[in-house]
Amino acid sequence: MGTPGRQRSAFQPRVIAAGVLGTTVEWYDFALYATAASLVFNKLYFPGGDPLVGTIAAFGTFAIGFLGRPLGGAYFGELGDRKGRKHVLVLTLLLMGIATTGIGLLPTYEAIGFAAPFLLTLLRFVQGFAAGGEKTGALVLMFETAPTRSRGLLASLPAIGTGAGSLFSTGAMALASTTLSEQAFLDWGWRVPFLFSAVLTLFGLWVRRSLEEPEEFRRELRRQAAERGAGPESPRPSWRERLAQSRFVESWRKYPKEMIIVICAGAAENCGYYVFGTFSVAYAEDAGLSTGPVLTGVMFVSAVKLVSVPLFGALSDRWGRRPVSILGAAVMAIACYPFFLMVDTEIAWLVWLALLITLGIGQSAVLGSQPAFFAELFTTKVRFTAVGVANNIGTVLTGGLAPVVASALLLWFDHNIIGVVIFLLATCAITVVTVAVARETRETDVLARSSAERAIN
Repeated sequence: MGTPGRQRSAFQPRVIAAGVLGTTVEWYDFALYATAASLVFNKLYFPGGDPLVGTIAAFGTFAIGFLGRPLGGAYFGELGDRKGRKHVLVLTLLLMGIATTGIGLLPTYEAIGFAAPFLLTLLRFVQGFAAGGEKTGALVLMFETAPTRSRGLLASLPAIGTGAGSLFSTGAMALASTTLSEQAFLDWGWRVPFLFSAVLTLFGLWVRRSLEEPEEFRRELRRQAAERGAGPESPRPSWRERLAQSRFVESWRKYPKEMIIVICAGAAENCGYYVFGTFSVAYAEDAGLSTGPVLTGVMFVSAVKLVSVPLFGALSDRWGRRPVSILGAAVMAIACYPFFLMVDTEIAWLVWLALLITLGIGQSAVLGSQPAFFAELFTTKVRFTAVGVANNIGTVLTGGLAPVVASALLLWFDHNIIGVVIFLLATCAITVVTVAVARETRETDVLARSSAERAIN
């Protein structure tokens, strides 16, 4: 028998290092594109008349990466639930590194014409495909090695990696754009942060090489092997039978309500992150404002989130997942209109304060409380696939499309921010309502639940 979940050690340095550092490398790659879409790609890969139209086109390829995430979540989730979490985490990191380095080497529209935006879109899709398995894999790994009393805290730690990756990517792009002339930055300087991905990828692979599968997952594999060994040998199933037996289909068949909850519950966090942290740069440029305070503010808040996200994860272990998540969505709803008024001032400390309230408090509360909440909704057998598919669908609908929708609303409302504010309020309302009607999962005994469902089936 494996060690019961309640008796596992709360501190496992190797697992924490592999999850957090690996996710940092992966999200450096993924977030780097967001800043480049606002500053570079709209000029070099989507040249046109109105700069805002070029920005919308650049954010369109940004959204393509999110379309790849549910597919990556389904593919890598199935692989992770059948073969192992470690295998997936190594594969996704390698795939992301190859795609990001490829973007750094990609010729511009002026050099190769239409092939440039086409290849940029393709590489962005590969980034999204890899990210679809990475974030969920790290979340599940942390969750399945955590004791019950600390699941909220430990499951939130991969989000430190997403914050740190965003911090490093924004810092790298800001350093390149401020130390070089505008022409040098557009000619070659923007490529350096992308090419640096190759070094970071090798480092991430080295960190993850010694990972071990969680005992909870190994127990599930042993149980499945015993079931196969006890029954008569069956012929190779057809593709229809394999699909029917897949974790993807089982997730939707057994847990339809839970899948919908995961899709909708992250709406405020997804939209808030990409509007406040990404679209705000394009908003400042469109309004003729300095982007410096916004870029440095995003870096500042990314550093704050290294503490605030796990803090809210720990609070969810004490107060419950639902109250912390609803609190975060409410903060973002209240602050969304004042946020843009504060950005309009171009006063650095006001811009930083706006980002601190919306991202450092509001979005961090939702982000810190929901990883454990999502994982607790499902059993070990389908957890990777179910969370990966549902969470990534939600991210596409309310996150990946957010900069495109916000930019289009800004254009539609004749450069007035009111349309973007309504959009933000709608996503916050979706999160509040969804989480309010869901059950509290903080005290869920996932091992006992898995055993009970096996007995029923």
